[in-house]
Amino acid sequence: MSWTALICLGASDGPRAENLLEASAQLLAEPEVALAAVSGLYGDRHYLHTGEATLNVVLALEWRNAPPPEALERRFKRIEAGFGRQRDPRRRMPVPLDIDLLGALDAAGPRWQARYDPGRGYLFHGLSQLPLPPLQAALDALQRQRGFRGEDNAHGFYAYAGAAFVRRYLLERAAQLGEAGQRETG
Repeated sequence: MSWTALICLGASDGPRAENLLEASAQLLAEPEVALAAVSGLYGDRHYLHTGEATLNVVLALEWRNAPPPEALERRFKRIEAGFGRQRDPRRRMPVPLDIDLLGALDAAGPRWQARYDPGRGYLFHGLSQLPLPPLQAALDALQRQRGFRGEDNAHGFYAYAGAAFVRRYLLERAAQLGEAGQRETG
């Protein structure tokens, strides 16, 4: 069964941009994954940690023969640990990498995980950059339902790297990682 996973990656400590790009490339390097859409890297001025802003990127990854969401989340935790993330039950910040499965997208629209609100500023900002018609229709409906305009919260974010750059980087780096993985298993 195939589906498109909506994923948000964030980093508030260490080499934030590098961690986000490398972790995203690792996800994309898996043989069953294709990049459907990606946001730019954006900083969040709302949440400053140790003098730095949190950087985020949102991915829409198409998974062929997708594992269940629980298996993906376990994979995300392994990737986070590889970047030095230590789980803390108090949810202390800052962290070098956080990967969240926001939900799944199909032709009918998104199905959100209960713990993630797509109307939260940093999520809405990244999701609204993904040019996927079912997602955009759902985000438009969310704005009408809650009575806000997404562009009104844009002043709280800044562009760090555009979506075209991020897409190009991820595709090139994922191909390199995929080739390296094939050499190791071959």
